[in-house]
Amino acid sequence: MNEVTALFLRRIKAPLILMVTVYSIAILGMILIPGIDENGDSWHMSIFHAFYFVSYTATTIGFGEIPYPLTEAQRLWTVFIIYMTVISWFYALGTVISLYQDKAFQTERKKSRFKRDVRNVNRPYYVVCGYGETGKAVVDALLDEHFGAVVIEQIEDLSEISIHDKLVHVPYLTADASKPEVLEYAGVHQDKCRGVIAVTSSDETNLIIAISSKLLHPNVVVICRSDNKEHEDNMLSFGTDHIINPFESFAEVFRMSLHSPSMELIYDWLTGAPNTSLSTPLNIESGHWILSGYGRFGKQLHKELRIKNIRTVIIDPRKKIKTEFFKNNQTDDDFIIGTGTDAETLTKAGIDTAAGVIAGTDNDSNNLSIIMTARQLNKNVFVIGRENSYKNKLLYKKVNDHYQTDIHRNIEDISTVAHLTMQPSEIIAREIRSILIAPLLIDFIRLAAHEDQEWANITISRLSAVIGENRPYLWTVNITKENAPAIAQALGFGRSIQIKHITRDPVILSKQLDCVTLLLKRGDESFLLPDEETELKAFDQIMFCGLRKVKYAMSPTLTDISLLNYVMTSKNEAQSYIWKKITLLLRKEDKRSSPR
Repeated sequence: MNEVTALFLRRIKAPLILMVTVYSIAILGMILIPGIDENGDSWHMSIFHAFYFVSYTATTIGFGEIPYPLTEAQRLWTVFIIYMTVISWFYALGTVISLYQDKAFQTERKKSRFKRDVRNVNRPYYVVCGYGETGKAVVDALLDEHFGAVVIEQIEDLSEISIHDKLVHVPYLTADASKPEVLEYAGVHQDKCRGVIAVTSSDETNLIIAISSKLLHPNVVVICRSDNKEHEDNMLSFGTDHIINPFESFAEVFRMSLHSPSMELIYDWLTGAPNTSLSTPLNIESGHWILSGYGRFGKQLHKELRIKNIRTVIIDPRKKIKTEFFKNNQTDDDFIIGTGTDAETLTKAGIDTAAGVIAGTDNDSNNLSIIMTARQLNKNVFVIGRENSYKNKLLYKKVNDHYQTDIHRNIEDISTVAHLTMQPSEIIAREIRSILIAPLLIDFIRLAAHEDQEWANITISRLSAVIGENRPYLWTVNITKENAPAIAQALGFGRSIQIKHITRDPVILSKQLDCVTLLLKRGDESFLLPDEETELKAFDQIMFCGLRKVKYAMSPTLTDISLLNYVMTSKNEAQSYIWKKITLLLRKEDKRSSPR
């Protein structure tokens, strides 16, 4: 017996006993009180007649006095039955209605429905803990790749937003995901569960989720958000597979921008959400930088500027931070006490000759003010903005409208007011999309970050040629019997398979599919932009970039040995036993008839 049924029976026990008692007394009375038949003889109702009469009388349907007219004694008892049963019915119905309005009962019903929905998920799924801005983006990415998603969110108002608008049903529960039993309800221990993604706003909660998930299912992949180094270390000690710190992740993007703006553009193209427009190349001039806000975010970016030996002017209102700064940093960087929202402070920091300004406080209003003031003083300055909350996007939109009028530029979002934007939810969603959908992308970005600007420009040209104005789509081909049976079978026969064979258009052999081979991973070695003549080996992993339709065009070549033979030899080979024999005879006949 499940919890809902047990709770229902427990609450309905008293009304049910009352109803049985009232009906029993009413039926017994109708049986004992004698009546008179059509001949004037005395008679008594049977149990069935008495039950039938009481039933329609108690529900006030009223079929009349049957089978014979009632005596005065029977009618008096009937009046008693009516009042007694109607009162008991009111009591029973009131109990049932109050039960369905009870919060505890509603919670149990939702929990029971949630567990049933999780059991009925017929595809591999991920448990997403936290359905805020990041959680929504992650769920969309999972559904887009035909994975299942199970959502746990503690705040009911957040959870209800758009969760029921998905084309695919997403099981959802309002509960505290840090409780092990809730994770068990979500099926973390089941084989179909591929991973747990903890993206709540609390590092403590994410840590507990990571620990509980690994204990419930040691082989499950756990991805956690963390803003605190101590929690990161604790997560790692329990075997958390991926930990995403939005400040560190954005610092890596900033490092790319300083090293090679084109590399940052490649990163943005490859990690951006589907159905979004492509960004344009950045242009960072040489000169000093102004950093407003020296918290976790500011310290991360200042570290990157120091690595590049770029002079920085720090602006922060806390004198204690200034003391600690000069104590820990022996550089020629300056530190100004202030907020950076006023023209006087920015002018003192040298905004007129600055190459870039970073609005990195934890207050969106201040960041907007810094951006507006900096742009008014220096329209060519490179701007990095920290957008702490997605809810404040409307404010940034107002800034866009301001610059649309004053600078006559077509500005649609914050990314055009601030050349680079650090929105924590978006940064985390990008990282998780990469881990789940294109795990080789992490290796690609790590290797590509060491390449120069010229290499990045060539790569951008190759990507542009195959994707046009569309957002690129990434997919990975694993050379295994399960994922590429035709390739695995051909390699087993000792044949030489090259990358160009699987990227050839199976419809028009003279054409190659519109895709770029970004990375080949073989064991512990990874190769950037491998040549199309590269021979494949068993268990190779190849990451391609193109449009989604190209992935499906490539799929038959990977799975159908006859189609693979066709793209390699340009000849159709017989597959059935009879047709093979006929083809063999025809070839022998051709050899006999050919002149020697």
